[in-house]
Amino acid sequence: MANLWDLLYDCIPDDHARQVTSRYYLDEVMSSPGAPDRVVDLGCGRGTSVALFKRHDPAVRWVGVDVRDSPEAAQHRPGNGGPVVHFDGIHLPFGSDTVPLVYSHQVFEHVAHPRELLAEVGRVLRPGGLFIGSTSQFEPYHSFSLWNYTPYGFRVLLEEAGLALKEIRPSLDGVSLIMRAYHGGRKSTYGRYWNEESPLNTEIDRWAEQTGRRTALVNLRKLTFCGQFAFRVTKPERQA
Repeated sequence: MANLWDLLYDCIPDDHARQVTSRYYLDEVMSSPGAPDRVVDLGCGRGTSVALFKRHDPAVRWVGVDVRDSPEAAQHRPGNGGPVVHFDGIHLPFGSDTVPLVYSHQVFEHVAHPRELLAEVGRVLRPGGLFIGSTSQFEPYHSFSLWNYTPYGFRVLLEEAGLALKEIRPSLDGVSLIMRAYHGGRKSTYGRYWNEESPLNTEIDRWAEQTGRRTALVNLRKLTFCGQFAFRVTKPERQA
């Protein structure tokens, strides 16, 4: 029987095992040579990511996409730095092979038809284009959420859509995310663990130090118990 390492070893990084958010890949992509000049924020909500992208490149063309009845998107105000277009939750309003970067922060746990929407991400991305973001594995119900994904399950969905998972990293641990909800959500003290290593991840770091585990195996253990995970995905280049 295949274990999680067998299923994910080729996309688990071995450089560091710090917990991250989708911001990690945003900063990595936008600070790299040849950074994309256009980005689609899929499930943009209030549109807060536009400032993060423009911090790297003030000229970047940011377009937000969300469903019309999203309570977060309803808080977006004109003049926040980029246009927002509404869609039906499946069909993205862009031509095929036209978008260099799709960004999606904590959205897919809310998506009613993830297979169909991922197929649309695959359609609109340019060959070689990037899909980056994060989603949930162990997160209690919030804001009309529908799903939690195992890292392997998310990989299966991506591959069904013709996309390739290149890297996956853990965010805060699932126990902290569950306790945050139990103790009052935003009013609890657990929110700080988006900015510092969460308790179970800290315990895993101690285990790794005591046992001499390699970094990839530390990431594996954190991914096994993470509440959320971040990902970097590509649309393969067409074969000549």
